[in-house]
Amino acid sequence: MTIKNKETQQNISSQQPIATPTETKQETTQETAQETMFKQQQFKKFKRAKMPREGSFEHFTPDLDEGLSEEQVKTRFKQFLFNHTEKKYSKSYFSIFTSNPLTVFNALALLVAIALMYSGAGITQYTFALIFIINATVAIVQEIIAKRKIDKLSLISSPTAKVIRGGIKKEIPAKEIVVDDVILLETGQQIPVDCVACDGTAEVNESLLTGESDAVKKNEGDTLYAGSFVVSGNCRARVKKVGKETYVSKLTAKAKKYKKPNSEIKNSTNTFIAIVACLMVPIAFGIFSINLPDPFSWEALVADLPELIQSTSAVVIGMIPSGMFLLASIAMATGIIRLAKNNTLVNDMYSLEMLARVDVLCLDKTGTITDGKMQVNDVTLLNSYTSYSLDEIMGSMLAALDDNNQTSIALYNKFGHSAALRPKKIIPFSSARKLSAVSFHDVGTFVMGAPEFVLRPMPTRVEKLVLEYAQKGLRVLVLAYSSNAISGERLPGVLRPMALISLSDNIRDDATDTIQWFKDNDVQVKIISGDNPVTVSEVARRAGVDNADKFLSLEGLTNLEVENAAAEYTVFGRVTPEQKALLVKALKKQGRTVAMTGDGVNDILAMKESDCAISVAAGSEAARNVSNLVLQDNNFANMPKVVYEGRRVINNVKNTSSLYIMKTLFTAIVAVICILLGRQYFFKTNNLLLFELMIAGVPSVILSVQPSTQRIQGKYFSYVLCHAIPAALTMVVCVMAMYVASMIQFGEFVLEYQALAVMALTLSGVVMLYRQCQPFNLLRAVTFTISAVACVIAFAIPVIADIIFDQWIVDGVVMEFSLSGLLLLVCTIQAAVPISQWLLKLFNGMANAVDKNA
Repeated sequence: MTIKNKETQQNISSQQPIATPTETKQETTQETAQETMFKQQQFKKFKRAKMPREGSFEHFTPDLDEGLSEEQVKTRFKQFLFNHTEKKYSKSYFSIFTSNPLTVFNALALLVAIALMYSGAGITQYTFALIFIINATVAIVQEIIAKRKIDKLSLISSPTAKVIRGGIKKEIPAKEIVVDDVILLETGQQIPVDCVACDGTAEVNESLLTGESDAVKKNEGDTLYAGSFVVSGNCRARVKKVGKETYVSKLTAKAKKYKKPNSEIKNSTNTFIAIVACLMVPIAFGIFSINLPDPFSWEALVADLPELIQSTSAVVIGMIPSGMFLLASIAMATGIIRLAKNNTLVNDMYSLEMLARVDVLCLDKTGTITDGKMQVNDVTLLNSYTSYSLDEIMGSMLAALDDNNQTSIALYNKFGHSAALRPKKIIPFSSARKLSAVSFHDVGTFVMGAPEFVLRPMPTRVEKLVLEYAQKGLRVLVLAYSSNAISGERLPGVLRPMALISLSDNIRDDATDTIQWFKDNDVQVKIISGDNPVTVSEVARRAGVDNADKFLSLEGLTNLEVENAAAEYTVFGRVTPEQKALLVKALKKQGRTVAMTGDGVNDILAMKESDCAISVAAGSEAARNVSNLVLQDNNFANMPKVVYEGRRVINNVKNTSSLYIMKTLFTAIVAVICILLGRQYFFKTNNLLLFELMIAGVPSVILSVQPSTQRIQGKYFSYVLCHAIPAALTMVVCVMAMYVASMIQFGEFVLEYQALAVMALTLSGVVMLYRQCQPFNLLRAVTFTISAVACVIAFAIPVIADIIFDQWIVDGVVMEFSLSGLLLLVCTIQAAVPISQWLLKLFNGMANAVDKNA
C-alpha cells in the first residue's frame, strides 16, 4: 500500500482535493529562458566554486504557505547553495574519448610502435595499429550512441521535488532545491536534502543509510535526512543542507547506486587479462634474451637489435586480445540501444548478463500480475457501535489519513471524504503494521487494515467470511472500533469488528502470456506479497503460475523458518519488507540467480539483495534508484524482450570471444617453443593482419549482433577456453608442420616456409571459424564465406604472381614457392579439419566435467 506513482497522483487529483498541510496555487507560468540560462551557468561554475559553510550566510525564514521568493532563490544560486550533486547516468564525452584509447594494452601497442620506429621496421609492420584504431573508434561511436539513448531516457526518471515558492506549488528538478526552500514530502518519495519537518507527520525508512529497516516517525522539529524514504504520511519541511553538505551525502550516493552485478563475463575477462599480463613479460623477455648475440658484444647487439625488437614486438602484439574488449563493448552497447528503443533504461551494462542468467523471478502481485487498479467489490456490515454511518466513518478516516495509494483511491471512490468526525490522533499505514488508525474526538478509535493484524484473535464468524473472500481472489480489509483513544503509538487493547470491505484486483491482460513465457524458459516464478496468501494464491492461479496452490503466510515466522520455506513454496503472503529480502537471500544461498521486480518502498530491501532489480518508471523513486533496469513504459510484458536481449548479448560474446583468445594462446605457445628451440619468433607484426581482420575482427563483430534466444549454459571461462585451446593447438600444429618440413629439407627455416607458415596460421584459423559458425544460418554462412574467400584470394595472389612472373617480392625480398611446399600446405589444412574436431570434442568433455563439479 505504499506504492506511489504518476497515475495514482492523476487519479487522486482528478477525483477530489486531497487534504494537504496547505492549499497552494498550481504553477501557471514557465521559467523564463534567462532564468534557465542563469541556473545552467551556476551549475557549470559549481565544479570550481566552494559551497559556503554553515554560519557564513544568513538564513531566510519564509512563511510555509509562501516559501522563498524568486529573488531569494536567485541569491541562493549565486551562493551555490543548491542541491547539485553532479549525478551522472552515463559517461561524459571527455571520459568516453579518453577511456577507450587510454587502456593498458593500447599503451603497450604505442610502446611497440615506438620501438619499431627505433628499429627502422618497414611500414607494413605498423599495420597492427590499424586494429587498435578501429577498436577505439568503434568503441567510442558505440558508447556515444548508447550515452545519447540513456541520457534521453534518464530525463524521464530523473528525480524531482515539490516546493512552495512565491505561494505557488512547483515541481522542480531535485538539483534546483536551495537552502531554506519549503519542500513537500509525500509517501514513496526519496528525501533529496537534509531538512527539518515543519508540519504534518511522516514515517521515514532510513535503511539505506543506517541499515535499520524499522520506519521512524517524524514530527514537527525532527530532522529528515537525504537518502531516506517516506513510507507513509506527508509533511512540509524546511531545507537545511543541500548537495555535498548533507550529513549523508556520500552514503546517499552509495545507497542510491545499486551495487554492480557480480558479472561472470567481467570477472572472467579480468582474470584472463591478468594471466596474459603475467605471461607476457617473461615470454617477451625470453624471446629477446634467447636471441642475443653469442658471444655477446656491444657491436653485435647494436647490429642485431632491430631484428630483436621486431621479433619481440610481434610476440607482444600477438598476445594482446585487443578485439575481445571491443567485442564485449559492442555487444553490450548494442543491447542497451535496442532496449532503449523498447523503453527500457539499463543502469548497469552487466545487468543484462545477470537477467539473462536468471532462473528465479520474484514478482509482487500488485502492478505485475494485477494492474494495481483496485475497486471496492463488496461491503459487509457486521456491527454498528456509533450513530455515524459507515460512509461518514470511512470518509472521515480517509480525509484524516490523506493516503494516495491505489487502495485509498478505491476506498475514496466508494466512500468519498467526510468532515463528520474530527480527528484527534492518527497512526498512518505502514507495510509492517498492515493497518492504519484514527482516534476521533468524543467518538473513539477506528482501525482499518488486514484482518489478521487488526483482530487478534479473529472471531470465528469473521475468519470464515475472510476466507470465503480470499478464496475468490479478493483482498479483504476490516474496520474495527474501540471506545478508547490511541495512546502514544499504541492501539486500544480491545478492538471489535464493525465491517468487512472486499476489494478486487484486475489481472493484467498480458500477465498470463508473460508468466507462460518464463515457464517455457525454465524460469521459476514466485509471488511475494503483503496480502492474504489465500487471495494471492488465487490470483496467481488465474494468471497461470505453476504450483500456485503452494502458499504460505510468513506472519510470525522466524528468519530460519522463512529461509527454509523459500524453496518449498511458490506464493508467500503477509510478507514484510525484511522478509522479502530474506527470501531473496535464501534463494541465492541455494545457488539460484534471482531477479526481483518492485515498484514500491517496501520492495527496495529485496531489490538490493537480488542479482537483478527491475522497476518501472511510474514506481516510487526509491525503487527506481536501486534498480538495474527501469521499464519506462511501466509494462512488465516487456520482460521477455529484455531477457532475450541479455541472452543474445551473452551467448554471442561467449561464442566469439574464443576467436581472439585463440590468437593469444597460439602466440604464447609458439613463443615458448621458439624459446626452447633457441631461435627467433617466426612472425612479424604484419603477418597477423589478415588473421586479425578476417578471422577474428570482422566475423566476431557481425556474429555478436545476431539473434540468439538460447538459455545460457555453462561457465563463460571454461566455455571460451574449451573452444580457444583446441583452436590454438590446431594452429600450432599447422605452423610447426611448416617449420619441421623446412628444417628437414633445408636445415633452416627458409623464407618460403615462413610465408607458408603465415598461410597455415590464417587458413587453419578459417577452419576454426568454420567450427565457430556452426550450425549455419544465412548470416553465419555469408560471414564465413566472405572471410574464407578473402583469405584464399589474399594468399592466391602471391602464388599466382610466382607462377606468372616466377617470383614474388615482399619488403624488397624475392620469394618463390615450390610445388612440394604448396602440397604440404594443402595437406596440413586438410588435416586441421579432423584434428580440430577431435580436440574440440576432448576439451568440451573436460569443460562439461568442470561445470558439473563447480
